[in-house]
Amino acid sequence: MSAPIDPKKAYEKHLPAAQALQADQILPFRLDLDLALTNVTTGMHVAAAHEHDIPIHLPKLDLAALFALPELAIATKFAALRAEQEAPGESLLQAKLSTAARLRAQLLSSAKALASNGTIPQAEVDAIIAGRGARDRAEDCMSLADLFRRHAQAIAGKHPVTSAQIDEAAEIGAFLVTHLKPADAPKAAPAAPTPAVDIRNRLATLLVRAHARLQAVAHYFHPDNWEELAPPLGARSVKRPKPTEP
Repeated sequence: MSAPIDPKKAYEKHLPAAQALQADQILPFRLDLDLALTNVTTGMHVAAAHEHDIPIHLPKLDLAALFALPELAIATKFAALRAEQEAPGESLLQAKLSTAARLRAQLLSSAKALASNGTIPQAEVDAIIAGRGARDRAEDCMSLADLFRRHAQAIAGKHPVTSAQIDEAAEIGAFLVTHLKPADAPKAAPAAPTPAVDIRNRLATLLVRAHARLQAVAHYFHPDNWEELAPPLGARSVKRPKPTEP
């Protein structure tokens, strides 16, 4: 059983090769890296099965580089996580919005109860309730956190909201306000990728190239079913319907 791969060490190992790529060699980033990791793992079985045959039949193939493919895939995933912190993708924004909706509901429910018995001003709660949309949800999280902090002394022990929830609401609200664009904002010219995004794209390019070599190995030794043994990086399993009897 092989030792687990250290993502940071894998990233640092493959970084120089990624940085050495020329700008015109970098491919557009279109990978689902969770799928890619699974498909690389699947494909490596065929490489392992022919480890001793590859140098004989494919002497120009770099065997060490081929078997470093899982490490390169982990390095690319690590780079993608770093890039998402700088320029969050749609999936991360949706996850944050979902969390923001849950926190808003929890804090607002308690705020309404506190306002109904006069512990905090009803007008402040009404101002938060007004408005709709994703950006308003983010702003509400920030406003609710501020409301609970400003009235902390008056409301102490009178509500179930924890300080951790208040802090999380403030943090996630600030994150979303920073990264969500207003619906009517003018379209900006495409910006150059940030350094983290550029490195992710470079590592992903190396991953695509290396995986193509793995597929070439599978095709050489298994010409009839090579794509099943070394599926494309973005391949998903498809459940085929059972044939019906005539």
